[in-house]
Amino acid sequence: MLRLLAILFVIAIFIPVEFYVMAGSVRIEPYRVVLGVALVYALLNFKRVLERADLVDILLVGLLGFAFASIWNNHDLQQAVESTGIYAIETLGAFYLARMYLNTPENFFQINRLFVLILAGLTLFSAYEAFAQHRFLHEIAKNITGHDSLDFRLYMHYYIRNGVMRAASLFEHPILYGSLLALCFPFAFLWFRQTRSIGTGSSVVALIASMLLTLSSAPLLSLIFQAGIAVLVKFWNSARRLWIALLFASLAGSLLINAFSNRGFFGILISYLTFNPNTGYFRLLQWEHSMDDIAASPILGIGLIGPGLHDWTRPYWISSWFGNSIDSFWLLLALQHGLFAAGLLLFASLYASFNTLNLLHKHDDDTRWMVTAWLLAFFSLILIGFTVDYFGKLQPMFFFTLGAISWARDYSRWNKP
Repeated sequence: MLRLLAILFVIAIFIPVEFYVMAGSVRIEPYRVVLGVALVYALLNFKRVLERADLVDILLVGLLGFAFASIWNNHDLQQAVESTGIYAIETLGAFYLARMYLNTPENFFQINRLFVLILAGLTLFSAYEAFAQHRFLHEIAKNITGHDSLDFRLYMHYYIRNGVMRAASLFEHPILYGSLLALCFPFAFLWFRQTRSIGTGSSVVALIASMLLTLSSAPLLSLIFQAGIAVLVKFWNSARRLWIALLFASLAGSLLINAFSNRGFFGILISYLTFNPNTGYFRLLQWEHSMDDIAASPILGIGLIGPGLHDWTRPYWISSWFGNSIDSFWLLLALQHGLFAAGLLLFASLYASFNTLNLLHKHDDDTRWMVTAWLLAFFSLILIGFTVDYFGKLQPMFFFTLGAISWARDYSRWNKP
């Protein structure tokens, strides 16, 4: 059952956004159906879930509680039940599917290999889309379903640079496609290092080519972060005190910058975490103006953002540039559901990451490379979340990745005698 759900989830991630049905005001997509079944399965096997539970589980339940309270406070009970239900499916459903099925290194390897092979197989289609400026995969999906789900701007000059259209492949935006490629890249690269085969090497080249075809800074910044994190992972156990000292020194430096700079630490960080100066400026404006709303509603946020719901405060001329979008996963979470909600998830993510990092040296070579791949992928996912919003299918992928490493705690079971 779990194996089938995990495979269906991987397949559903690659089903175009045009495939959906509406149940009242709720949009039902294939991946939500799979994760809904996974969540029900987890509830029916609650005892098994409790046996593997740790601090991360508690923090995620707290996140869901704050989301429900935020939506109820800012909207009404019906909206809270509907929206929190979908949120639970995309968070807890994805997390527990990974937690329950990816409970061995073999299962972890199989699912990650499936992701890498599918992404590598899409490279030629992405190349055609980019150079022919033809989003034919979405046109096929539109002809089948009758749904025109892509933002019309994806067909305009905004997404064409030097005669190359930013590839989105089967996804609703190039950023989603590029972020998923970057998420799977550490596994593909370290898998190649393990095997040194032409097949795995071809997959690495295909993923890099696809990332370049998205013409997005997010995947390239992910690779930069992953290179830096690789140094941290390599020397963490032998120089832990040094790394902790550097961490606190960086924190102190950020506080000084925040105190004496008119842009603040996050403003400077966001403005330099993009290759396009205009994009960096837009994101800086989002941080500056949304802070007023966060300061006014720090505990429960302003609620859901969208047509007929709520909106964040900003000058009218900003809306004409980028509408009401917030291009930061962490900022949007704090804005909508409050600082406590964002803090709980950030702490859960860092706890899982550093707890796994502390156990890395106890794994033997057969599993250490897979744990390292997860660390590189998830640490970069945390960092890139400050400049990219994980909307659509990226949000459940975040929580699926968070739940995918609990098997690493049982290192003594996987090490060879």
